Amino acid sequence: MKDLIILGAGGFGIEALEIAERINRTEKKWNIKGFLDPNSDALNGIDCKYPILGNDINWVPNNNEVFVIGIANPHLKEKVVLQFKNKGAQFETLISPNAVIQNHVIIGEGCVIGSAWITAYAKIGNYVHVAGSMIGSGSIGDFSTTTGFANLTNSHIGKCVFVGSHAVILNNLTVGDYSYIGAGSVVIKNVKSNTKVFGNPAKII
Repeated sequence: MKDLIILGAGGFGIEALEIAERINRTEKKWNIKGFLDPNSDALNGIDCKYPILGNDINWVPNNNEVFVIGIANPHLKEKVVLQFKNKGAQFETLISPNAVIQNHVIIGEGCVIGSAWITAYAKIGNYVHVAGSMIGSGSIGDFSTTTGFANLTNSHIGKCVFVGSHAVILNNLTVGDYSYIGAGSVVIKNVKSNTKVFGNPAKII
């Protein structure tokens, strides 16, 4: 049985832990060891039985370890994943038992799928975090993050995009790489790469 280590001990890391524990209750897949985080105080005030094992920068993976990415920020997520991949690390994909995933959905390596609804023919890239969102039959690029109650209809989301809570992206729109969609925004037209938008309707800020 492999040892499971979560990279990041913030809110998304805690969510990844919850999903891993739920999967383990049905079928014991991993020995959950804890977290790696440069902030040794990240779990202060949280009733968590798993420790922070060390700093992710200095950790050297061994052959019995697998990793889960628990970082919301797409830029930081990409950086940490590439650091660990260069060290030979292997990443697991976590899919919550509460997720509803229809037929013909493609989910890439190292994803964390929470209590989401993903419709048929959606394509989810590598190291994507989908937290309680509604995903239509579009696509989400590598390292992107969608947070709670986001609603992505048949849209195409680029690489390293952050979609804030309760944001809505309307049908057949494209959001370029490294963009940021603010919480509660309603996106009614395409968003260029490296752009931050917010509001209803969403505007560049």
